[in-house]
Amino acid sequence: MKKQSFLKILALFIVAMFAGFGCSGGKSESKISLADIKDLAKGHALVVAYNDGRALTYDDNGIKPLFKHIDAYGSFKDSYVFDKVTGKASALILAYGGAARLYTGVLSKEAIPVLEKYNIEYSADAIVDYIINRSGDDKCPIEKSVAGIDDPEEAYKVLKEKFN
Repeated sequence: MKKQSFLKILALFIVAMFAGFGCSGGKSESKISLADIKDLAKGHALVVAYNDGRALTYDDNGIKPLFKHIDAYGSFKDSYVFDKVTGKASALILAYGGAARLYTGVLSKEAIPVLEKYNIEYSADAIVDYIINRSGDDKCPIEKSVAGIDDPEEAYKVLKEKFN
């Protein structure tokens, strides 16, 4: 982790401790703002920020960071997620992990019904018809693999198998 990123995360943690993030019993309303998540997101592919002040960053491409987080922590429950590019596959993984809020740089129109169905609040800088592949000449193969899938658990299994 870069020193600058670590210092931003540490500063957010300290602010969170003094602001009382997540101190109430039961479900607490998020005090992490869009500005906070945008600041943390600079230079990262994925940021998962929690009300208790923890913020985890990932720098891999594609949906790999989503899997890394799920494998390490089991879910996105009670977090505010920044995902650099969010297509239907990413939205299904976020739904599988129980994410509540998403900010993304690029959001596909195909992801919106998934986010809405699973009550994931979202904000995007840009909305596109679909996510393109790395060479820019076709639809992303990961998106193609979940085209007919609407169930997050099924999508997780299909995508996980694809990566293994």
